[in-house]
Amino acid sequence: MLVRLIVLVSSMFIASSCSNGWSVLGFEPNLNDSMYTFVEVMDQDSTLHFYSDNVRFDRDMWCFTHSRWEIVRKK
Repeated sequence: MLVRLIVLVSSMFIASSCSNGWSVLGFEPNLNDSMYTFVEVMDQDSTLHFYSDNVRFDRDMWCFTHSRWEIVRKK
Protein backbone atom coordinates (compact mmCIF):
# COMPACT_ATOMS: atom_id res chain seq x y z
CA MET A 1 0.00 0.00 0.00
CA LEU A 2 2.80 2.44 0.93
CA VAL A 3 4.71 1.59 -2.25
CA ARG A 4 1.63 2.36 -4.37
CA LEU A 5 1.21 5.69 -2.63
CA ILE A 6 4.85 6.61 -3.18
CA VAL A 7 4.64 5.65 -6.87
CA LEU A 8 1.41 7.61 -7.30
CA VAL A 9 2.77 10.76 -5.63
CA SER A 10 6.06 10.51 -7.54
CA SER A 11 4.32 10.12 -10.88
CA MET A 12 2.04 13.08 -10.12
CA PHE A 13 5.08 15.19 -9.22
CA ILE A 14 6.92 14.20 -12.38
CA ALA A 15 3.89 14.81 -14.61
CA SER A 16 3.19 18.21 -13.09
CA SER A 17 6.77 19.42 -13.47
CA CYS A 18 7.04 18.69 -17.20
CA SER A 19 7.53 21.70 -19.44
CA ASN A 20 9.05 22.55 -22.81
CA GLY A 21 12.51 23.05 -21.34
CA TRP A 22 14.57 22.67 -18.20
CA SER A 23 13.17 23.87 -14.92
CA VAL A 24 14.76 24.03 -11.48
CA LEU A 25 12.35 24.71 -8.60
CA GLY A 26 10.04 26.46 -11.06
CA PHE A 27 12.86 28.64 -12.45
CA GLU A 28 13.53 28.23 -16.15
CA PRO A 29 17.15 29.14 -16.90
CA ASN A 30 17.82 31.28 -19.94
CA LEU A 31 20.80 30.61 -22.20
CA ASN A 32 21.89 34.22 -21.67
CA ASP A 33 22.02 33.71 -17.88
CA SER A 34 25.27 32.48 -16.44
CA MET A 35 26.97 32.45 -13.07
CA TYR A 36 30.31 33.10 -14.74
CA THR A 37 31.64 34.91 -17.70
CA PHE A 38 34.94 33.62 -18.95
CA VAL A 39 38.05 35.07 -20.52
CA GLU A 40 39.91 32.88 -22.97
CA VAL A 41 43.69 33.31 -22.82
CA MET A 42 46.09 31.75 -25.30
CA ASP A 43 49.52 30.91 -23.94
CA GLN A 44 52.79 31.33 -25.88
CA ASP A 45 52.64 27.66 -26.86
CA SER A 46 49.02 28.03 -28.15
CA THR A 47 47.50 26.39 -25.06
CA LEU A 48 44.05 27.78 -24.26
CA HIS A 49 43.10 28.71 -20.70
CA PHE A 50 39.70 29.80 -19.39
CA TYR A 51 39.59 32.14 -16.39
CA SER A 52 36.78 34.06 -14.73
CA ASP A 53 36.02 37.49 -16.17
CA ASN A 54 38.12 39.31 -13.56
CA VAL A 55 41.68 38.33 -14.55
CA ARG A 56 44.37 39.57 -12.17
CA PHE A 57 47.97 39.51 -13.29
CA ASP A 58 50.76 38.01 -11.13
CA ARG A 59 48.21 36.28 -8.89
CA ASP A 60 46.80 32.80 -8.64
CA MET A 61 43.79 32.36 -10.91
CA TRP A 62 41.65 29.24 -11.28
CA CYS A 63 42.00 27.78 -14.77
CA PHE A 64 38.74 26.05 -15.69
CA THR A 65 40.43 24.22 -18.58
CA HIS A 66 43.06 22.52 -16.41
CA SER A 67 41.16 22.53 -13.07
CA ARG A 68 44.08 24.00 -11.15
CA TRP A 69 45.46 27.29 -9.87
CA GLU A 70 47.77 29.11 -12.31
CA ILE A 71 49.63 32.41 -12.18
CA VAL A 72 48.77 34.74 -15.06
CA ARG A 73 51.66 36.90 -16.22
CA LYS A 74 51.62 39.60 -18.86
CA LYS A 75 54.68 39.68 -21.12
